Amino acid sequence: MRTAGLVTLLLIATLLLAGFSMLLGPGNVGIAEIQAGLDRGQAMILYSLRLPRTLMAVFAGASLGVSGALMQTFFRNPLAEPYITGVSAGGAVGAVAGISLGLSGAIPIALAAMAGGGLITVALFLFGLRDRQHTSMAVLLLGMALGTFCGAVVWFLLLRGGPGGTDRALAWLLGRVATVGYEELLPLIPVVVIASAFAFRLSPMLDIFLLGEEKAATLGVDIPSARRLIMGLATLLATVCVAFCGVIAFVGLIVPHIARGIVGGLHRRLLPVCAVGGACLVLAFDIASRTIDPPREIPLTILTSLLGAPFFIAVLLKLRRVAV
Repeated sequence: MRTAGLVTLLLIATLLLAGFSMLLGPGNVGIAEIQAGLDRGQAMILYSLRLPRTLMAVFAGASLGVSGALMQTFFRNPLAEPYITGVSAGGAVGAVAGISLGLSGAIPIALAAMAGGGLITVALFLFGLRDRQHTSMAVLLLGMALGTFCGAVVWFLLLRGGPGGTDRALAWLLGRVATVGYEELLPLIPVVVIASAFAFRLSPMLDIFLLGEEKAATLGVDIPSARRLIMGLATLLATVCVAFCGVIAFVGLIVPHIARGIVGGLHRRLLPVCAVGGACLVLAFDIASRTIDPPREIPLTILTSLLGAPFFIAVLLKLRRVAV
């Protein structure tokens, strides 16, 4: 399928899902009320509560889709993604630590989350870059271990904060887009758009990087700069999502795999599909979280893991068959 056609179909699906998402939620605001004209209270529900949630799901999904594609390119490993490498959990530690230290406001918390995710990225660099051919899987295993450690730190910090710590810990570790407003969207949207656009401009270099670092170097790629750019953009996209939505698992694994199977591995085709596909997937999961067991909402990572964990196992088994 042509990339433009697939992106168009995904955009249409995203718009339809966004429209349905806007009709869900507390308050009597449905199609009939919209057609009849909204009063002040109904307009506030629609535009101050439901619209920010819908937009957050769209841009969080786009950031995770592109981040996952970049990480799989960087590690040249189809199992890499923000959740598995521990970058998302590092971002959660940074955000929660910032809150524990008294930070408030969307931008300071986002910066703290980026710092936490950045520390995990540095650890992966230090552990894996000296012998990339033999440590790709080891780096991912290290990321899993660091992610588990970071999850424990988040629990400790939030439980230490008082009786409400359990609820806050679950919100950070299981993902949510429900409690956001325009304050969070204002820094998120430009970061996702600019970082994704920059990654798209790097498509030729990303394609060459997949050939291997030695081959890429002979073709004129500055390998140290390429490493910093690729992993820096991947970390930025993952942690800005974590800063406002918590940890959402496996989106960065599922979307690039499916996209690569449809449009191939060229990044000028892959990255747009990952962005729109990620937006569509997270939006669909957010709708499911509200409709499966109303009025309760199921945390996003529970739903994404129900799909993502079997997907991870399937990819792992496929890699094992190829290796044999």
